Parts: sequence; C-alpha cells; structure tokens
Amino acid sequence: MTTMRLSFFLALASSLAAQALPPQPVPPQNPITPQKAILGKLLFWEEQLSSNNRVACGTCHTFAAGGGDLRRAAHPGPDGVTPSPDDKFGSPGVPRSNAQNEYLPDAVFGTAPQVTGRASPSFLTAAWFPEMFWDGRARSNFVDPDTGVTTIQNGGALENQALGPLLAHDEMAHDARTFANVTAKLQSAKPMALATNLPADMAAAIAGGTTYPALFQAAFGTPDITAQRIAYALATYQRTLVPNQTPYDLFVAGNPNALTPQQQNGLAVFNGPARCNLCHTPGLFSDRQFRNLGLRPIAQDNGRQAVTGLASDGGKFKVPSLRNVGLRTSFMHTGQFTTLGQVFGFYLNGGGPNLQNKDPLLQPLNGPPPGGVPPQAANDLINFLQNGLTDPRVANGLPPFDRPTLRSQLLPELGTLYGVGSAGTGGRVPQMLAGVPANLGNVDWKLGVTNARGGAPSTLVLNLFPTSATIGGVNLNVLLNGGELVVPGVLGGTPGVAGAGHGSLRLTVPNDPGLAGLVLFAQWFVWDTGVPAGAATSRGGQIALF
Repeated sequence: MTTMRLSFFLALASSLAAQALPPQPVPPQNPITPQKAILGKLLFWEEQLSSNNRVACGTCHTFAAGGGDLRRAAHPGPDGVTPSPDDKFGSPGVPRSNAQNEYLPDAVFGTAPQVTGRASPSFLTAAWFPEMFWDGRARSNFVDPDTGVTTIQNGGALENQALGPLLAHDEMAHDARTFANVTAKLQSAKPMALATNLPADMAAAIAGGTTYPALFQAAFGTPDITAQRIAYALATYQRTLVPNQTPYDLFVAGNPNALTPQQQNGLAVFNGPARCNLCHTPGLFSDRQFRNLGLRPIAQDNGRQAVTGLASDGGKFKVPSLRNVGLRTSFMHTGQFTTLGQVFGFYLNGGGPNLQNKDPLLQPLNGPPPGGVPPQAANDLINFLQNGLTDPRVANGLPPFDRPTLRSQLLPELGTLYGVGSAGTGGRVPQMLAGVPANLGNVDWKLGVTNARGGAPSTLVLNLFPTSATIGGVNLNVLLNGGELVVPGVLGGTPGVAGAGHGSLRLTVPNDPGLAGLVLFAQWFVWDTGVPAGAATSRGGQIALF
C-alpha cells in the first residue's frame, strides 16, 4: 500500500470509527433468551399463523431480498385501474375470505391473493427503529391486546409490528380474525408441519414431537399461548439478526482491503457530493426520520400524516436502512423502482416532481464538479451500496440468516390442478381453488370455486380416483363410481350473473396419522341453467394429505 493511500485510509477509517452499527436497543421487559429466540424463529417461518396456511412472516420478508420481498405484484392504487400512473407494487398476501374463512371475492383482486398497498420494508435492522412500518404507526409503547395494559413503555415498536399482519385481511388473515383465533390454532398446530429443509436449530427445537405449548413453556415459564407472547418471541428472534459483517463493517474495524478502491471512492461520494449521508447516516445508514421525497402526490398516500394528524407530515415515509440494499429488487414504499441505478437517477434529479411538503434536503446532483456526481463517481457509489453494505451471511443464507423451505414455495397458488373444465353462463369455466395445504389437523382447510354463475346450485365431488371423460358435453375429472363423497350447496354472488358465483367447503383435516399420504381428487359441478348441458364444471384438484 502506498504512503498516500495508507494516509487516505487512516484518515477515512478514523472518521468512520464511530459509524459502525450502533448497539441494538432491547427493552428490559423483553430480554433476549435462547428459548424465546428459537420460538420466535419457528413462528416467523410458520405458515400456520396465517388463515390459509400459505403465508408466514418470512413469506414477505426474506434474506435473499435483503429482508424485503422477492415477489413484486401490482396494486392498482386509488383509481382502481392497472396499469395506470398511480399503480403501486406490494406483496401478495391471502385471498379475501369472510369472517368464517370462506372465500369472498374482493372488489379489486377477486379470489386472487390481495396485494398490499405498500412494498414490504426490510425487517433486518428493524430493531433499531423507534417506530415501525413505513408510516411509523407501530409505536414505541406496547400494549397487551388481551388486557389493555402497557407492558413496554419504550422500545416496543418491534413487538407492535409483529402482531399487525396476523389480523390484516390482505396479509395473513380472514375478515374479522382475532388473536383468539390465532392462539387457539397454535394450541393444536404441529410446529413446522408445512416446512421442509429446516435449519438445525429449528429441527432440534421440535425434535420428538415438541408442541407449541411446550415451546411457550420453555420460553415463558407456562404453556399459555397469548398474543403478547407471540409478539415477544417474534421480536426476540428479529433482534438476533444483526447484519454487521459487511465489507463496510470490516473496513471500519481496520481492514483497509475490505472495500475495493472503487467502493472506498463510492463511500466518499456517499458522504460527499451525493449527500446520501444526510438522511442515511452511516452506521445504521438511516437517520430514523420520516421524509417526503416528492415521489407521489400526498392525496395518493399521505403517509406519516395518517398517524400523527399533522399536515406537516403529509407524504412522509420512514427513511430505511441501506444495509443489504444491494439484495433488494424493490425500492421505495411504492416499490416502483427495481434497481439501484433507477434509485440513483431519481436522486440525481433531486427526487420526485411533487413539491407539496417535499423535503428541502433533496437537491439535484447533476451539476458541474465539484458539486455534481459524474458517471464514474455514480458507478462507484452504486458499487458501494450494492456490495459494500451486503452482509455475506445474509446473501448466502448462513446462520443466523438461515431459513426453511415453505410449503407455499412448492404448492401452486391454485393448488395441483388437472384436466379440463366445462364452460357455463357467459362462457365462464368455474375455477377450482385448491391451494390451501391439507396438513393433518389443519383447522383452516378449505376448497373453493369461483368464476361460476351467481347463486347457482353446486355440488363438490371427492373421490380416491380421477378420470378423464365427457358425459352430455360436460367434462368429468373425478370418477363417479358410487364411492364418491358428494357435498351439495348453493353458490354466493348475484344470482344469474356470469362469473359472480363463488363457494367454499371448509372443514378441519382430521389429525389422524393413518391419513398421511392419502390423495383425494375433487371437482366442482355448477348446475347452470344458462347453458344447454345444464351444468358447468371446474378442473380437477388433487389434494394430498400429509
């Protein structure tokens, strides 16, 4: 290393010495323990926490996306039309279901998974923020939802945030879901029944058939499962995820080669002409404030103002940490950018065009040197963000950033379908909804149908044998041999309207080990007077019990 470069490194390292990731705040009411941490890890990846057994906390918050969501789905925004200029990009959640957890077509998404109105923020480094969610509505004081008693005066935002999605109908819940529904389900749920490829610590925790009451006993001293304890465990697990082994951290700790020369220059640009450090303070790489970037009109989403009621907070959103930002594929609360290059271009031009309440720190960066950021400096800056702030354990899924494979990664959204259906009124072919896993003991299992004639009589047929036949112009996918189970019903939806009909069969899968491996075949028949055959049919659905 040349004397000049060594001097530069020593000066830069000295200026950054106090800018490592600061100590993590932990509320004394919820200290970190190994028992709570492993329970929280199990719950974080537990799809049975959702009302359709397809969504875990880790579904929308993955390490491979830097703590965000690798999936990116369109939300039509306030105008209800997509594509259009006010579209947003969020995370797919659960299909809409009523208070009885029966399919209920949503006005926007029908029976497809609903999409959140904001992109999933990273949960990595969440423990350092005094208020959570993009708008900070998860406050610092935690109130036990069962008793109404404040159990954490300050520092409980992570506990508050952990409970929000469990009751959100577009994320993990059916309409009118309660914490009593959630806790009752965990009482009998087999831990990680849906997941495979469990990390060693998770597998060891549930070895020998350990139940959730036993895990809560180990973590809290009694087997009681409560909303507060779920929140405490989830928050504790997240506090064990400290992404502090980035090349930047090693550089700050004294390794002059941890950052490449280009990345070191990018860091200098970050703290210099690009002015990124004004909001993304090195260390946490966030000032933990809320700011309006002029990204969208306030009328489309007033952000922080909805929480505080202050006009001065109109359009403001949380400044996120940039740690592991290089793994992300969705940026801003709207999810409208997909690359760091696009994000830099946004800031190069001084942020967005909407001037109402726009943060005055946002100024164009495309002026002449020394104030501007020329192309090579921009490339070095993006290199630093992309690589210098990425913890390799996060990128490679290494402990503590390891995870299981979820059932929703393996089972198609509509389930395992086969065969061909038959069209009814308006040429609509009834759609089989068989995407809920049929794990033993599942209290929320259901089969559904949609896209049929509204209000029509229906019959769900289940058998051990499939077929491929046509009778009277109606396609059959389940064998009718006298051994089938027939479930009659009447579809919901406006009577006679093509495509408006929907229905559900909901029941508990018996917790009988003898049923494991059984495969059923199902098909919906809709008795549709609007077609000559008098009936429309869905495709077949294959349901494997496990």
